Amino acid sequence: MTATTRPRPGDTQAVEAADAAPEPKKSKKKLIIIMVVVLLLVAYVGKKEFLKPHYRVGQAVPAGVIDTTIGQLTINLSDGHLVQVTVALQLSKVAAAKKINLDLPRFEDAITTVFGDQTYAGLLAPAGRTAAKAQILALCQKIAGPVDGAAPQVTAIYFTGFVIQ
Repeated sequence: MTATTRPRPGDTQAVEAADAAPEPKKSKKKLIIIMVVVLLLVAYVGKKEFLKPHYRVGQAVPAGVIDTTIGQLTINLSDGHLVQVTVALQLSKVAAAKKINLDLPRFEDAITTVFGDQTYAGLLAPAGRTAAKAQILALCQKIAGPVDGAAPQVTAIYFTGFVIQ
C-alpha cells in the first residue's frame, strides 16, 4: 500500500500503521527546546567559572597571597646613611603574577628612588617608615597597572627586613 492511498474500512492493519506513525516535527521542537533550556541553565550556573570578575574604581578587591619578594636592597639615604631593606608585595587575587615578576627591576628602582630621598632621622620615626611605605605602594601600583577593570594588582607592601646605619 502506498502513502497516497486511503486504507479500506475493513483493513485494520493499515489503520493501526497510520495511527502508530509519529509526527517528526513535534519531537524535533521538543528536543531543541530542551537543549536550549539545558544550555541556558549550564551558562547561568557556570558563569562564575568561565568569566573573570570585573572591578570598578574604588570597589574592594580580594587580597591574594604575599609571594612576590623583592630581594635585599642596600640604598644610600640623602644624608649619607644606609638603609638595607627587603620588601614583599601582596598581590590581589586577580593579579597577573607572571607579569609582576617580569617587572621586578622596575619595582627595585622605585624603592631605591623613594629611599634615596629619605633621611636617617626621618626613617627612625614610625611615621617616616609609614610614609615611605605609602610612596612605594603608590609607585608599585603605577608600575603594575590595573587589571580586570580598575582593580590594582599590588594591594599592599611589607618590609620584611629593615636596617638603618
